[in-house]
Amino acid sequence: MKSIQARLGFGLGITIAILFILQWLVVNYTIRHITDEIFETRLQHDTDSLLAALVVLESGKITLPFASVSDVYHRPFSGHYFKIDSPVNAIRSRSLWDTDLKVEHFDMKMGDVYYHHLDGPLNQSLLVYGIKIKKRGKVINVHVAHDVTDFERDMIELQISYATISLLALIILLFLQNATIRRGLEPVATAQKQLSAMQRGEIKLLDENAPTEVKPMVHEINRLVNLLSQRIERSRNALGNLAHALKSPLTVINNMAETSELKQHPEMNQTLLQQTKYMQQLIERELKRARLAGVSEPGKHFNLTNDIDQLVTMLESIYRSKDLALDIDVPSDCTCPLDREDMMELIGNLLDNACKNANRMVRFTAIVNEQLIVRVEDDGPGVEDEKIDELLKRGVRIDESTLGHGLGLAIVKDAVKHYRGRLEMGRSKDLGGFSVTFALPLIVNSHS
Repeated sequence: MKSIQARLGFGLGITIAILFILQWLVVNYTIRHITDEIFETRLQHDTDSLLAALVVLESGKITLPFASVSDVYHRPFSGHYFKIDSPVNAIRSRSLWDTDLKVEHFDMKMGDVYYHHLDGPLNQSLLVYGIKIKKRGKVINVHVAHDVTDFERDMIELQISYATISLLALIILLFLQNATIRRGLEPVATAQKQLSAMQRGEIKLLDENAPTEVKPMVHEINRLVNLLSQRIERSRNALGNLAHALKSPLTVINNMAETSELKQHPEMNQTLLQQTKYMQQLIERELKRARLAGVSEPGKHFNLTNDIDQLVTMLESIYRSKDLALDIDVPSDCTCPLDREDMMELIGNLLDNACKNANRMVRFTAIVNEQLIVRVEDDGPGVEDEKIDELLKRGVRIDESTLGHGLGLAIVKDAVKHYRGRLEMGRSKDLGGFSVTFALPLIVNSHS
């Protein structure tokens, strides 16, 4: 249970449910206890009246003037019964008719009062009051019973009604509690939505107008995002500046290598030219990255349609003299959760290489689902199959090759590896030239 709302809701829900159960038990016990006391008081009063009217003869026989007994003990099965036992005889209320109270198994002690529940006539549920006393030296057992069937039925109905009302109240309280928790956690939900929007590249920073409990976290996230963005921008700017700064001294070294003095030492001259050429490739690589990435916007996501249009416009301007036809097939207004600058470098290098080596046609195709799948093809001379296999071998650096696609493919291979994607190279079936396909995993946020 990782959700704070779920934890609070579960804990408070269990607490409220326990309180309702305890309340139900207390109310049920209280009503039953009060009612039992009422019944017991009445039974005790009737018992006292019967004992007062009871006559014990010298022989030990007991008699009871029924005129002194309440009418309820005369009506058959009225629900009010008594039985008085002595060693000589027993007296039963006329309301018992031809039945008896099954109280013989009760082992009562002298002077003690007993309350029991028995099954009476007509399946009545009886509450029995029993007492053992001596009157005129004779031991007498008195049992007075009252039918509590209606009361127990009413208690069951009350319990069901109270449980139903309590359950409805519990559901309402849980709903209100959930609404209260959700309202209390709105700032957290807002921060979560902003984080999702930041992940999609829609915003750069979180709103710091947050409650005291959340504000330190929001502030720290914003600080880290700013710090990371600044470091990325400084790093890219530094690489671009360094490449520009080295370009001029490197040109001077190349010119020096062409002087007659160095030409007199062929081996030294050749080594110097090879090293300066390699340095020139590295510089061109960083300059190309800076040119293709454009204005640095750290954290911004890649809008496939708009950003490809910008690249196409730039490449059409660069290769105007070749009069190339660029066939672009991309989804409409689709934003991918990938860093814009990385994608501009990756796709820009593929398109730049294709335009450089194409005769008349360059084709760019993109498919977006759970992956961004891009294929770039041209109608140029292409690359031999054995050299493609060599380029795809693990550990082989493409920028060390002598192929015309080498420098750009080095950047592409690094980017695809960084995003844990898949890279394929080969010959275009339709155009006959070089074909490069890459697939990068992603979660797509598209608007059409």
